[in-house]
Amino acid sequence: MDAIYQQLKQFGKVKPNEPLAKHTTFKIGGQARFLVIVEDREQTIGLLNFLSAEGINYFILGGGSNLLFSDDNFDGVIIKVTSYKLQVTKNVVEADAGVPLAKILNITMEHGLSGMEWSAGVPGTIGGAARGNAGAFGSDIASNVDRVEVWRNGEVIILSKEECNFGYRSSGLKKDGAVILSVWFKFPVGNKQEIMAKVQKNLQARQGKFPPFPSAGCFFKNIKLDKWPGKKEDLPPIFLERGTVPAGWLVEQAGIGGLTVGGAKVDASHCNFVVNVDKATQSDVLKLVEIVKEKVYNKFGVELEQEVEVVE
Repeated sequence: MDAIYQQLKQFGKVKPNEPLAKHTTFKIGGQARFLVIVEDREQTIGLLNFLSAEGINYFILGGGSNLLFSDDNFDGVIIKVTSYKLQVTKNVVEADAGVPLAKILNITMEHGLSGMEWSAGVPGTIGGAARGNAGAFGSDIASNVDRVEVWRNGEVIILSKEECNFGYRSSGLKKDGAVILSVWFKFPVGNKQEIMAKVQKNLQARQGKFPPFPSAGCFFKNIKLDKWPGKKEDLPPIFLERGTVPAGWLVEQAGIGGLTVGGAKVDASHCNFVVNVDKATQSDVLKLVEIVKEKVYNKFGVELEQEVEVVE
């Protein structure tokens, strides 16, 4: 352990036997053998090359949202990315993977650039958001991505938006082992007052909808309208307007808001949130999730797909 510890120190601050529950919004997870906090892209690249050459297991951690770690210990290295480089050139924004979404929103508002209003109040970092194509209110991060710099199999390459294969709450970057280093965005120039008004509207829409318990955020993906197996005319008009059926509405209609397994609970006020109400374990959450999926399928014939990444 001492030899690896000393080698890891050249890439950032190293924390051995670090509880992962401290680093996720769900507050669930065992210990990582090592957690390394990297502060710039060069450290990230060097660390990835080292771990890859040594055959050491690793996992990239940004803001810690949208994740459910195992209760067992992680026998490897957790890389916590905190690289904060952020710059604006006209309507192009370049951001390192560790930049919080809130900073991108603030800087686009300052420059009168439109496109990030959906992210008001959303936790997480650019790297994680781009990897999972985060979004809300009918918009997503991919809409304004121009290109992405990634580390993949020992090489640093730049991918076009098309090469990232963005989909609904997903991307090809999740499947090919690519690690996001930085992202370039192109935003349309808008009216500052209109942008700020939209941000305020989105913040107000979120008020009271986040439960007062640890969670990973929305647990299930919403259902695209073209995948809806039932009669569309039976759905609320707002769903037809937005083109999606909210997963939380399906869970609520299935009558399982408030359902509890161990320390995990379906939040009754926002049924797409699974919350940690009393020292929940990963097993508690996964058992609860399976019940939710079964109940929703039995009522609507819809298979809910997880948005939260489960790390074993």
